[in-house]
Amino acid sequence: MNKTDNSIRRSLIFGFVSLFLCGIGDWLIGYEPAGGEPILFGISSTSITDVPTWFFALSLLFGILSGFGCYYFSPAMIRILESRGIPSDSKMFKTFRFGLSSAPMMFVSFHAACCISLMIVQASLRAGMDASSAEEVFLFPLLASLVPFLIWCFICDIPVTVAYMYLVLKGKLGINKAAFVLCPLGLSIVGKIVGAILVAIGSKYAFMTACGESWGYAFMCLAFLAEQKRSVRS
Repeated sequence: MNKTDNSIRRSLIFGFVSLFLCGIGDWLIGYEPAGGEPILFGISSTSITDVPTWFFALSLLFGILSGFGCYYFSPAMIRILESRGIPSDSKMFKTFRFGLSSAPMMFVSFHAACCISLMIVQASLRAGMDASSAEEVFLFPLLASLVPFLIWCFICDIPVTVAYMYLVLKGKLGINKAAFVLCPLGLSIVGKIVGAILVAIGSKYAFMTACGESWGYAFMCLAFLAEQKRSVRS
């Protein structure tokens, strides 16, 4: 294994670890004790006051770490595409590269917006603001700050998901076709289905399915790592 292969391997491993932790950060954002009054159209509830503030602070740190993970695994994945002879001027190559190009900043900014917004709402409720006042004061600022980043997520996730699924299912990468779901929207959709089932049966652990997008990137790193190892051995 040469230096380039080692560099790609380290980048993908770091990408997996950082994005896996980002998924844990998603759990920390999504956790809320039962019994609160829904606020902000169900985005949160008054029980957010019982969530330790360090949950949001740690989630923010994981979000920043995930940005570095994306920064390193993105070019590693592109190099693997190039080494597999996928033309750089092909539509799916360009689509994949486009989605990955903005992922590092997207993860940092969206996590920051979510965590800071929730900490502000939490502080206001702890200071005595009631639910109706929180709705009136925070709804528009929260939507104005989160919706653009949510759109940005889809601008990154859709191209990456479409290109990855195409390349895997067409056998262009040598990755097992069963791994086609290991991508941002693939695991996100799976997570939402599982989450809906958990909500329907009254489970308190439905918030743990919010990690789908982050883990989609994380396990996509493992899929590329497995292919890179296979290629080196052959």
